[in-house]
Order: sequence, then structure tokens, then C-alpha cells
Amino acid sequence: MNRSIITIQAFTIAVFSIISCQSVKHGKTNKHANVRVMTFNLWHGGDAVKLPRDTTIKYQLEAIRRANADVVGFQEQTTNQSNNQSRAKLLADSLGWDCHIIDGSRAVISKYDFRPVDTTTVSQAVLLQLPDGRYIVFGVMHLMYTPYEPYDIADRKLLSTEEAEASARETRLHQVQGMLDEVAAYSDYPTVLVGDFNEPSCLDWTEEAIRNRGDTLLPFAVNWPATALLIEKGFKDVYRDMYPDVKQRPGYTWTSVEGLWRTPEIHDRIDLIYVSKNRFKVIEAQVVGEPSPMTNVVIETWPSDHRAVVAELEIR
Repeated sequence: MNRSIITIQAFTIAVFSIISCQSVKHGKTNKHANVRVMTFNLWHGGDAVKLPRDTTIKYQLEAIRRANADVVGFQEQTTNQSNNQSRAKLLADSLGWDCHIIDGSRAVISKYDFRPVDTTTVSQAVLLQLPDGRYIVFGVMHLMYTPYEPYDIADRKLLSTEEAEASARETRLHQVQGMLDEVAAYSDYPTVLVGDFNEPSCLDWTEEAIRNRGDTLLPFAVNWPATALLIEKGFKDVYRDMYPDVKQRPGYTWTSVEGLWRTPEIHDRIDLIYVSKNRFKVIEAQVVGEPSPMTNVVIETWPSDHRAVVAELEIR
């Protein structure tokens, strides 16, 4: 091999190395920006499961790992049974992840760098940086749990669509609006909002869906306002985007503990992931929980009364 060829090869390698280093430095890659997001209600930090603390932590970590999540939004992440210690922080430390505590119930943990969004109060959302350098907004909601209108409909405390919608609007709509107001300044970024809505998806209670459900305790459709507002504001429900047939894929997340709260139980999908409609392609959406026909990712000992949800998203 002659010296001129060696010189050209050396120069080519050097240039490629510089470009590669700059790409890493600035977080640029040619790969699609995919992220796996999860919403997970821990049921009073896991203490309500009545298992030894280390056992509960083991299965909480297993759920996150088996879901292959990159970022998790928690609800009920503390309990007074553990002196209000943040279970989210403990799980994040165990995984080597970062943690942002929103309040006694909500927290975000992630394997990727993030910073809380700017707000005059405690941030309900973070700005998450993906490996390719792009950013997404990730927010966590835990809406008011009482009154729980599906039970009130079944118990004949609410007798019409109008009564159910009015109750839900008064109970939770201000919480959703508060989140939307907080992230409005970041509208240029793709946005993910997850949480325990304590209210079904409006897509699951249409006239057709209720008719197909055939439950005599649920005699009328309801356009649930929390999720209807998000759809109106340009978000989409990732699970229902992936599985539009409600009858074939109900995806119930409430509840994994039959007979604990009501008999007969009224099951619904209340643990939800919403994303900016035109900024994400939904690659996968799965329910995580105990061995059940509703569950895609099975954890043999499930440490919550809610099933969790994980979704893989491609940023457009």
C-alpha cells in the first residue's frame, strides 16, 4: 500500500471521527426518536398491598423493567404507613434514574435527563431530553377520585348523561385545565400527559360502546369531560389509537383486585396516556398487571389495585 493511500485513509478516518464526536456531543443520531412511557398507580406507595416492603419494591421494579419503560409517571407514590417516604425516589435510585417529585401523590422518574417546566408553583411536568437531542414534555395527573361517577351510575345516584357529565366536570375538569395551562408555554414540543384520571375515557362510553358492553347497571352513554377536553385540545388516547375497537380491546385498568371496592365491580379504563395528536405515532400500547385477560405484560405478583399502561411512541 503506498503512502498517498495511507494519508487519504488517515484523513478520512480523522474527519469521520470529528463528525462522530460532534454528533454525540450535540445528541444527533440518524435513528428515529422512540420513547417508552408508562403510567403507574402504586396504591399508597405499595403499602396497601399488604406484602413485605422489600417484596413490593421488588415487583414494582420488575413491572418497570418488564415494561421496558424509559420514563414513568407515578400516582399514589407515598403513604403515611412509610412516614411519607417517596417510593418514586426509592425506585429511581434503585434504577439509577432521576426523579422529580410533584406532590405526595405524583412523581416522574426517567433514565433520560430532564428539568421541570417553568411555573410559579411546583411543576406538574418535565422537559425530557431524548438520546437524539430532541425534547418532549411529560406531565402527570392524578384526578380527584370521589365521587366516582361510574359507581354512582350503577348505584342509581346519577340517573342521566347530563347528571354524570355535570358531576365529572365539577370534580375534575379544573385539574385537567390546570395542566393544560401549565404546559401551554411549551406547545412547540411534543407533549405526553399520563395519569390516573379516576374517570373513564369518553371513547369507551359512546352510545355504541355502552350498547355493546351490555351491562344493565350502565344504561346510558357519557361524554366524560376530562378526556373530551384533551381530545378537543389536540391530544389523542394512545391505547384507543392503537386499539379502536372498544369491545375487542376494553383495556380495563380498574381494578386488578376484584370485589375490593364494589360487588359487582364496574370495570373501566381510567389509567391513560395522552399525546399531542400530530407529533407522535403510536408503535405499541400495553396493559401491565396481574395474570388476567386484560393484561399484556404479566407480573405474577402484582403490587397495585390499578393496572399500569406502557406505550412506545415515535416522535414525528
